[in-house]
Amino acid sequence: MNYQQIYNNLIEQGRNRVLEGYKESHHIIPRCLGGTDDTENLVFLTPEEHYIAHQLLVKIYPNNKSLLNAAMFMTANGMGRRSNKVYGWLKRRYSEYMQGSNNPNKNGKVRRKYIEENGIPKVSKDYITEEWKTNISKRMLGSKNPIAGIKPWVHPRATDYTRSIWARADEIYNLWLDNNKPSYCKLHRFINGRMYDSESIGPFMNLVKYFRNGWIPNQDNEWNNFITCQNTNIT
Repeated sequence: MNYQQIYNNLIEQGRNRVLEGYKESHHIIPRCLGGTDDTENLVFLTPEEHYIAHQLLVKIYPNNKSLLNAAMFMTANGMGRRSNKVYGWLKRRYSEYMQGSNNPNKNGKVRRKYIEENGIPKVSKDYITEEWKTNISKRMLGSKNPIAGIKPWVHPRATDYTRSIWARADEIYNLWLDNNKPSYCKLHRFINGRMYDSESIGPFMNLVKYFRNGWIPNQDNEWNNFITCQNTNIT
């Protein structure tokens, strides 16, 4: 079977139409193969087509670890993706869900619009001086910080979702390395697609910060103990 030809036909189909409704941006030449974020290297696909495109890329480049990782995350990232139909349904359902009041950014936009239309003056922030910020920082240094030294995966505010992402830190770290150390937004897109809210992207912000500071998951004893506990609980 000519997987390259099937892939080319899929891309050409995407280029020669205008998609309505939910769609996903796909890199025609993957970044791990030298592709860029330029418009000419991007095409809009349906979520089903996007899923298939990444499966085809693995067929075309079977020894490319980065493409394998990307396809793996699309099929088993905790959202129950098992086929292109399931993937498409989940992505559309999530997009619909985020259209209304469930969108965490909606209320902020409504408030800003109300303030602008009614000429309400903004609250002055003159009290936030450099001296004020310095004093606040000093108060939270070392032992004065109640959460100092607590790792994110055991943080009091950690959710099941947060812990599930940190439990895959080693996989995500390798994906981050294989794709030229992308920003947390791009890393999130590799795994969860373009749609995100503050909860879903939060762990990725911290992960990238840790990675850039030289943190290697499988060399951290605390993380290894966390993984051992996770596996024990599962079994």
